[in-house]
Amino acid sequence: MAKKKLVNEAAVALFAREMFLRRSASGLSQKEFGDLIGVSGQQIGAVERQERAPTRQFARLLDEKLGVNGYFTELWSATKLLGHRRSLPKYVELERRAQNIRQFHPQLVPALIQTEEYARVVLQAGFPPKPHADIEELLETRMRRQSILGRGEPPFVEYVLDEAVLRRMVGGPDIMRAQWDSIIERMDQPFTKVQVIPYDHGAYASMEGAFTILGLSPVESVMYLENAESGQVYADPQIVANATGRFNSLMAVALSPASSRDFLVRERNKT
Repeated sequence: MAKKKLVNEAAVALFAREMFLRRSASGLSQKEFGDLIGVSGQQIGAVERQERAPTRQFARLLDEKLGVNGYFTELWSATKLLGHRRSLPKYVELERRAQNIRQFHPQLVPALIQTEEYARVVLQAGFPPKPHADIEELLETRMRRQSILGRGEPPFVEYVLDEAVLRRMVGGPDIMRAQWDSIIERMDQPFTKVQVIPYDHGAYASMEGAFTILGLSPVESVMYLENAESGQVYADPQIVANATGRFNSLMAVALSPASSRDFLVRERNKT
């Protein structure tokens, strides 16, 4: 008997709901919507009722025919339980909408500024191990997320990184040199700021874990926390305010953007 693939039921439900809302807004029946997408009305109905999990090809058809720039492929990528720490579909959509992004990480280069080879090594190190095809799918999704930094009006992104992020030899010297070069290049762009907290500073707030603050408008922000199994978006104003205070304290103890760039250049030249 073939092994049944595990799926994230919450993500399947979200996918079904989003498709239903877009079909309803268009005023099309399941058959008419299926004709538009290029599948049967029965298949549309089965996905909406969550009797059938969407496939990657199905998600791509939706993206292509509806012109939603990879939205359903992002949702689809969360429907498979691959044992990888992944962002929630809700977070990915908020990230796409964000006007500014502030992220602290004590261990890894943040996903939006990872090179492809660095990201591949990180994904390959996940547990439980994943088939090569699944890793490539996750990698494709991660690289596609980075497109927001290259759009006409990109978000303003601010990163504070522990020195450990730059010292950890992920994938070997060549991959790390390419990653350092990529970060330095992004630091020369007007919409990206990176600051490094050096080892010799000692203890500081939030050493225990990464967090992200997404500014969705001048008056609306959310905080995102992620662990090995899932992620959570917090919209409570007090939680967001506390996170903002922590991020401000991290910027205060970190090297300035100019000194951080000099630090990266020195380290890159040593290898």
